[in-house]
Amino acid sequence: MFRLVLALVLVLAGPSLLRAQADRVRHNWWPFFFFQESRDGKVRELELFGPFYYSYQSPAESGAAFRPLLAVVDRKSRHDVYFLSPLGHYQREPETSRLRLIPLWARNSDQAEHKRHHHFGLSFWGESEEGEKYWGIFPLYGRLLDWNDKEEVRFYLWPVRVKSRFEGNVSSTWFWPIYNRTDGPTFYERKFWPFYSHKIKKDVYDRTFFLWPFFWREKFFMAEGPVPRDMFLPFWVEERGPAHQRFIFLWPFFRFYNHEDQETTIWDLPWPIFRYGESKNSPYRERKLWPLIGYRKTAEGYKHFVFWPLYTYQRDVLKHKEREYHREVRTFLLFTKFERVRNREGELTYQFSRVWPLGEQVKRKDGFEVFFFPAILPFHSPGVDRTIAPLLRLYEYVQDPQGFTRSKALWGFYRHDHTDDEDMVDLAFILSIHRKKTGWRLTFLKGLFGIGKENGKFKLKLFFLSLL
Repeated sequence: MFRLVLALVLVLAGPSLLRAQADRVRHNWWPFFFFQESRDGKVRELELFGPFYYSYQSPAESGAAFRPLLAVVDRKSRHDVYFLSPLGHYQREPETSRLRLIPLWARNSDQAEHKRHHHFGLSFWGESEEGEKYWGIFPLYGRLLDWNDKEEVRFYLWPVRVKSRFEGNVSSTWFWPIYNRTDGPTFYERKFWPFYSHKIKKDVYDRTFFLWPFFWREKFFMAEGPVPRDMFLPFWVEERGPAHQRFIFLWPFFRFYNHEDQETTIWDLPWPIFRYGESKNSPYRERKLWPLIGYRKTAEGYKHFVFWPLYTYQRDVLKHKEREYHREVRTFLLFTKFERVRNREGELTYQFSRVWPLGEQVKRKDGFEVFFFPAILPFHSPGVDRTIAPLLRLYEYVQDPQGFTRSKALWGFYRHDHTDDEDMVDLAFILSIHRKKTGWRLTFLKGLFGIGKENGKFKLKLFFLSLL
């Protein structure tokens, strides 16, 4: 696609493109098209009709965007297509591929495990790792394999009849969720909802209810021993373990928790307004009078708020590939956010700032920097960032680790590219200023009038003809 459009641009541009600098190709006929190529030919950019079409090529990746509908990105081992963002996404890697168009269409393929799954609307079909095929039309009939931790699921006129197999267990359901019977080596269940249910998961829990959702009796098999829990919802919850107790009155408002070994106590009176938490054997400490003020301190970090959601602060530790980073995040009214990440030595490695909806900035330790305004969207996703977000930005500034900087306003009407060797400013095709070490050039209307100096010699252009 890039080469096809580029060929069309070359034909339309005619001789004017051939007059571009031999060491760098740059042609600006904004808003119709803009083309630029680096000296070594490894990096190319093309824009058509302002921000509505953009394509690029570089050694690391290439891509194109038909805004606001579609964006394509090609990397060495991955191909992505974003369409109708954030609803649609297709991704292909050497051994896997996936397709999503929420909520209509989905497809997964894993060549390593020989698994495939498709669904379109209420129909689905696929193939298991063993090569066994399945299909279905919801809610009439369906058979699923390797789905949601179950080896097989069958349904007939859902919710009338459902059968499933998992870990050697067999589950049979009639008129879900009313009746269920499950038997097997790791799971047992008898349910006649809402009157009675008894469910056992081996070495995990034993759970019974009467007159759902009011009366519950549960037992959890923990490392420190069995933990029984009795509930009369929403009025009373009681849990007593070998080393801890938990009581809840009028769930979820009034809660008490005590751990004897850790000497930890937590009170909610009532949740979420007031909380008191304290531990004598760990750094845990918490006080909260929501939404006025509150803080929480643990071994992993610290956070507090004042007049939530007016102001919040969070400090924690991130670990990645045996490296440790310390992060600080401040937010104002949820969407205005300031984030800093430092390494173990205290060096600033990442900085993010957003004053919503005015502007947003990102800085990295390697010298990379991005700034733009306005920042109307308070979130990021790869598809939205490539298709919709650029249409909402009036000004952008980018700096790469090598020192190249670019400023762009009004979707390309104003451009300013800067390196150590040269400086280029364009106002569409109306005005162009080019400065470099050997001279400078000022051009109006692509050569209708131009003056400059090259290697100490004065240059003059009139009606596209070089007079000096």
